[in-house]
Amino acid sequence: MTTTARPRRGLLSGVVAGLLLVVAGLAGLAVLLVALGALVPGVGGLLPVLGGLPGYATLAVPGYGPTLVVVGLVAVVLAVLLRRRFGRAGTVVAVGAGVATAALAVVVAIVVATTISAGGSVNPLTAIAPTSGFAPPDGDPVYATGPDGVPLHAAVWNPRGATGPAPVLVYVHGGGWVGGSELGNTADMRAFADGGRLVISVAYTLATPTRPTWDVAGPQVACALTEVAALAPGLGGDPSRIVLAGDSAGGQLAVSVAYHAASGTQASSCGGVVPVPRGVVVQYPAVDLLDAYAHGTDPGHPGVSDHYLLDDYLGGSPQRVPDRYRALSGVPAVTPQAPATLVLGPTRDELVPPEGVTAFAEAARAAGVDATLVRVPFANHAFDTLGAGSLGNQASLSVREHWLDRHGW
Repeated sequence: MTTTARPRRGLLSGVVAGLLLVVAGLAGLAVLLVALGALVPGVGGLLPVLGGLPGYATLAVPGYGPTLVVVGLVAVVLAVLLRRRFGRAGTVVAVGAGVATAALAVVVAIVVATTISAGGSVNPLTAIAPTSGFAPPDGDPVYATGPDGVPLHAAVWNPRGATGPAPVLVYVHGGGWVGGSELGNTADMRAFADGGRLVISVAYTLATPTRPTWDVAGPQVACALTEVAALAPGLGGDPSRIVLAGDSAGGQLAVSVAYHAASGTQASSCGGVVPVPRGVVVQYPAVDLLDAYAHGTDPGHPGVSDHYLLDDYLGGSPQRVPDRYRALSGVPAVTPQAPATLVLGPTRDELVPPEGVTAFAEAARAAGVDATLVRVPFANHAFDTLGAGSLGNQASLSVREHWLDRHGW
């Protein structure tokens, strides 16, 4: 029995070792595909292994880049340990995984360096294991009622550690004007509040194919600003230090409302004079609606344009309702009186093309606005939403917090 058990054990250990080498090779291949997709624009669409999804790498890097670097390192170590048994095969896997890991590490390092140069910071250990926790608000009161009778809520996160009246951050959620709620990005809202700010995320009426909201959502956000200014003292906030923030569709609304308020041309659904925010903080904002209509593509649905979002929000194409596209885009709203503005623009954004965002920031600066554009490399639309503490989330959150702190907000 002893003589027959040894070959079986040897065969079993050989199979296990072979499987481990295959796993190491597949891990190295995955890392290589992400690195290639990030370093070579357009290569994602040529990789059938990933379904030809164009935006996979520019979502994977900010979401899971550091995690994949660790996976690559483990693959290298495993392949090196298996070289004695498999010889050249182990060497090939070790070298391939090593090159792929080094390339992805360079990509991650560039994102980190960009973040630091913009005043932010990244904790590598946290970035390896991002979480998706929900941070409930301290309150979710109704601030107004939409034209359809649906209550509009304003989720509130109370400031922590603030001495005296706290600056107020009013946040406008994204979702293509057709989705999302005031309870999105709650981890970020809690982080801003933990930094000593009164944070209020506001809902607005969402568009549908039969009900465009181009003339509804903005005035509702303006109404929220008016209500917040009145209620801030009772919530521990300073109504003279209100910053309006948002992402994607919410970024478009934040820019439009704040800039039109600065020129005295913003209507409010609840009447009164719309207060001008001290600052505007937006991410991948849809500030060039014409460019988004012509070139924007939903990275989550290959081959699907964002026309349906703009059609629902604005009630038609640029050819049908050109005045609406102009009225709600960023550049036409620019005025020297506009508040200081921070824009985070991913360089590989497929839904909101980077060219339009850059043109807006440049037009604002040319008009004398204190406008800062931070280009986030290797990143696609919503790059910061793939987990709290992810590389993209830390970059976005820390840069925004630094900018707010620098201005005393």
